[in-house]
Amino acid sequence: MKELLRIRNLSTDDTAKAALNKFRLQVFSGELFGLIGLNGSGKSTLTEVLSGEITAKSGQIFLDGIRFDFDGQKISKPLLEKHGVFIVKNENRLIGNLSISENMSILFKRHIWDLFKNPGNKEKLVELTLTEFFPMLNPDTAASELSPAVHWEIAVLKAYIEGARLILLDRIIEFCSDKEQRELFQFINILRSKGLGFVITYNKIAPFLRTFDRTGIVRNGKLQGIVHQADYNPKLAASLIIGGKYTDRFSIKKEQSAVGRRLLEVRDLSSSVDGEDTDLVLHSAEILGIYDPVQDASSTLMDVLSGASPDVDKLILVDGEKVNITEEYHAVRAGIGLVSDKVFDKLFFMELTAGENLAVCAARLSAGIAGHIPSAAEKYIVNKYLNGTGFPDRELSIPVKFIEKDLQFILALHMRILSGVKIFILENPVRGADLLTRKTVYQRIESLRKPGTGVIFISTDYAELDGFCDRIIRRSAI
Repeated sequence: MKELLRIRNLSTDDTAKAALNKFRLQVFSGELFGLIGLNGSGKSTLTEVLSGEITAKSGQIFLDGIRFDFDGQKISKPLLEKHGVFIVKNENRLIGNLSISENMSILFKRHIWDLFKNPGNKEKLVELTLTEFFPMLNPDTAASELSPAVHWEIAVLKAYIEGARLILLDRIIEFCSDKEQRELFQFINILRSKGLGFVITYNKIAPFLRTFDRTGIVRNGKLQGIVHQADYNPKLAASLIIGGKYTDRFSIKKEQSAVGRRLLEVRDLSSSVDGEDTDLVLHSAEILGIYDPVQDASSTLMDVLSGASPDVDKLILVDGEKVNITEEYHAVRAGIGLVSDKVFDKLFFMELTAGENLAVCAARLSAGIAGHIPSAAEKYIVNKYLNGTGFPDRELSIPVKFIEKDLQFILALHMRILSGVKIFILENPVRGADLLTRKTVYQRIESLRKPGTGVIFISTDYAELDGFCDRIIRRSAI
């Protein structure tokens, strides 16, 4: 494998938003390299240094084996691209009122001598390349009609046509839905087969990290270690991201006066790693975040509240009264609504559509033993609970088993609301969701607290919780 990029002892001064400290990196042709770290660890700072937006104070970079010193010369985006290294960032967008092909054409570097040789050659290349990689995409489609994920795919395609050998994708995957992620990785793997290398930054641990050939862990501006695909272990990655010994102990990130009464208490909740017991308390009108990068602590909580691991010694109190939960429906009766893909098989009739599932839920609640609800009432329920939720009209007539997980989550959330629960346990509610769905879910969660409802928001992404939750429970090693 040929070396495409080597960075040695790269450091920025302390004025950088996330300073790099003797950062190092080496990437090879045909490699898919993941650069993982919490927000503020230095991943985006690296791309800003390479693109010339931030000046480094020391370090070296090797391109095609040629050494460049950061403290002696300007490292810029044109220099990188000259050597086949391109950067695609979250901010990359096409011009909205131009078509895909028009955007692709104007992005090319133009020279005066191009007017006298092969006029239109680049435009023909654009057409052929679009047909090869995106045959279902109409080149005449206006960019304003495309999702952000397609904008980024076009930017990658443009880099490929321009002769890229290594492409860095910064803060892109986290804003793609599950479907968009799959499509992007399929595209990336096609280009990898042609010898291109990729570096992808990401701010949390996720299942698809196993697809990286190597995963570099960034913390405090340094590369803490590299995990090879064959050795990938989420707990190992978490220990490198967090630093120190990996534990499951709970600690409070923000101290804030209690919001309302004690709505839910789970006492002696033991962690699955070190066995230490702790109490969990949720107040009314509170959004309580649980940061759990590998989902050990959250799995323990979900198992207890769903009845998957009933424990006679576990004390669960709702509004101060003890409840026993040995089945998932016991939790609903107690006013606890679990919204997690772990319970979707029990919650949904997978062969029915979203509207039909809502109607069945309403029928269970209001139609008694007969379980019958008039068609007019069914239409009313669908319009009332799905209108304005971000649930696409085209998905309403599709069986639930065929819709994406993020839309299943929206449906599950509204079914729980319809059930009248007062405590919501949301596990990774926006994982794999696109930007519009994320905004919709955040707004809905915020609205739940108004009638005094309590929300536990579990996430593998600390950034999703910070600034949104009243309190954050997290691992003590952070």
